[in-house]
Amino acid sequence: MKRWIQAIGSSQQGARDLSYEEAVEAAHEMARGDSTDAQCAAFLMALCMKGETDEELRAFVDVFRSYSLNYHAFANSLNCAGPTEGRQFFPISLPVSLLLASVGFSQVLHGGDTYPPRQGTAMKELLESFGIALDVSIEAWETMLFHLHIGFLHTERLCPPLGKLKQVREQIGLRTVMNTVEKLMNPVQSMNMIIGVNQRRMMESLIPITMRSGLQNVYIVNGIEGSEDLPLYQNSTIRIVTPWGDESRVVEPQKFGFMSEPLPPLSKEEQVAVVQRIIAGDTSEELKRERDHIIFNAGLRLTWFDKVGSYEEGFQLAESLLQRKEAHKVMQKWVDQSQRYARKDQLNANDSSTKIG
Repeated sequence: MKRWIQAIGSSQQGARDLSYEEAVEAAHEMARGDSTDAQCAAFLMALCMKGETDEELRAFVDVFRSYSLNYHAFANSLNCAGPTEGRQFFPISLPVSLLLASVGFSQVLHGGDTYPPRQGTAMKELLESFGIALDVSIEAWETMLFHLHIGFLHTERLCPPLGKLKQVREQIGLRTVMNTVEKLMNPVQSMNMIIGVNQRRMMESLIPITMRSGLQNVYIVNGIEGSEDLPLYQNSTIRIVTPWGDESRVVEPQKFGFMSEPLPPLSKEEQVAVVQRIIAGDTSEELKRERDHIIFNAGLRLTWFDKVGSYEEGFQLAESLLQRKEAHKVMQKWVDQSQRYARKDQLNANDSSTKIG
């Protein structure tokens, strides 16, 4: 690892970019554990300060994907990775994903623990608060995705080398290439992806790699907190990437009749409580702001990924599904089935231990 640190971290005149092959070698050294924590930290810091090239980013994504657990392909699903720093505001994507799952559009959520520079509530924490058991076998997870059309994968479990880098990333306290790697894991080879980014310049760096990744439809969103969630209180820039090119658009909520004040920050407990109330059918005025954000984002995704014929139809369907408590039904089935599979997996593990003993 020393030679790669020296290559990218020398004086300004001596620093250089790594070729794809060199970056692959550096990524393998990191993923295999052949480099120390100090070396990993130095490399990530140097790459962050230099700025990663398209080839360096592609190399790290390719390598860390190769160390991930193997899942069956669910090509027609929507892959959605939340912000690596977690959420400090209402987690719009959770109820939106439940609504989309309720109409048979499979949703694959994945994310890790929260990392600096800002640490909010991770999706994993929210789901566990609802009672969803996340530590289930691959077979059980795939069965639930097939029947419920929704699933969540913990990034550190999905890709063990990422888990080993957790302490290093926490100590660095900066966004690094690993934040982008996490978002692009695509564990079940989804053809559709929605990615949230913190800065618009990140959109540009993601376009080449997503264009060549075999994905059919990618929406890169500069959303709330760098997430994939679009706000109602301001316009948002998005990039639409296909194998044939990319297009930039500005989404203007007011054109569709949506507007609201900014969302207030919420603790984990408050986020869980608000989601529970809305999906259970609470239509009180105090929750209108959050409810409208759900309807707007669900309607956009239904239209973007060709599940309805127009934005208006998407918004109407989303509101109808919310009123019929379809998201709540999916959540309850998810909780029940995940807990049942977790108990079954534990019994099988205990039986195996007894036989071995």
